[in-house]
Amino acid sequence: MQNYLARELAALAKHPVSLRSSLPKSRKMLQSIARALKEQKHPPAQPQQRQEANAGADGVGTSGGCVPVLNPPAMSADSRQNKITVCGMELEGVSISGQETSIIFPRAKVTFDIGRCPQRACFQQTVLLSHTHLDHVGGLPFHVCTREMLSLPPSRVLVPEGCAAGVRRLVDVARELQGSPPLDFEVVELLPGEDHLLPSGYLCRCFRTSHPIMSQGYVLYSQRRKLKAELVGKSQEEIRQLRLAGEDVTDTVTIPEIAFTGDTTAAFLDGPASPTLEDALRARVLVMEMTFLCDDVTVDEAREKGHMHIADFVAHAHRFQNEAIVLIHFSPRYKRTDIVSALNTMLPPTLMAKCVPLLNGIE
Repeated sequence: MQNYLARELAALAKHPVSLRSSLPKSRKMLQSIARALKEQKHPPAQPQQRQEANAGADGVGTSGGCVPVLNPPAMSADSRQNKITVCGMELEGVSISGQETSIIFPRAKVTFDIGRCPQRACFQQTVLLSHTHLDHVGGLPFHVCTREMLSLPPSRVLVPEGCAAGVRRLVDVARELQGSPPLDFEVVELLPGEDHLLPSGYLCRCFRTSHPIMSQGYVLYSQRRKLKAELVGKSQEEIRQLRLAGEDVTDTVTIPEIAFTGDTTAAFLDGPASPTLEDALRARVLVMEMTFLCDDVTVDEAREKGHMHIADFVAHAHRFQNEAIVLIHFSPRYKRTDIVSALNTMLPPTLMAKCVPLLNGIE
């Protein structure tokens, strides 16, 4: 943590004017961040080295493990895009707290939560449901019915433990109301530690999050074949002979590409150690809720509501080893200018360089 803070202070020292002007406006927030730091139950984790196979993938990133700086309009108040590209990955959707959340990742043919079911979400076969609050699950009957109407493969819905029966009832009630015959779709309860192979070839795992009802986040992994370590340095002919003899000369390497938290407080970061959670915190892209940005809602009030406060986010800044963090689920009380101003003011430089707010649908 000391090294992290030293880096941030050095970065801030390059912009003394902006620092002096922002401190008087941010005194309460700085106090909240300091208190959030003190309340952490566990010592800070040491930054992990990114897997060799992940370094520089798709030509993204910089040498030496430096944090890439995302280009405007990422932090621009005029950024009204519903599609963004980070680290070579296209994301699309909308996320406004209490209204709707659906984040589409076309490369994997998935949507993280379904919200009111944006049109393009219907063409993603798999719904990764973080929890069953209406602004995250309400559009599911549309997803199931639309895919059946278009003769697409049936919807596949991954849900937290204990949620499958309720999700099925939600779709069944909608079917009964419109007098439809039974609809073909699949619901799978994915438990922490389990693997689920998506039709797109991505591997999916989940991790527990902290919300008033059962909730979980997801990590999607790409899978690549890599020469076994003991064969590194052998000639191509030697490797060819081993392969001809029927020996497997490669191992499967899983690389965390994108992670999604869903609705959660910062408590999930301080819970029991989880390999999948650690993968989420070093995935190339993390899609993370950031509901409250100011002290109009205190840190304690945000935690009671089951959501992230920017003070808790900053207090845990050293945990995030991601190349990029897409911030979503802002409270509708904020306008886009409020959001950009708060992020520019409150985020330390290294963290801000990673962050991209999704502002689609926000005034």
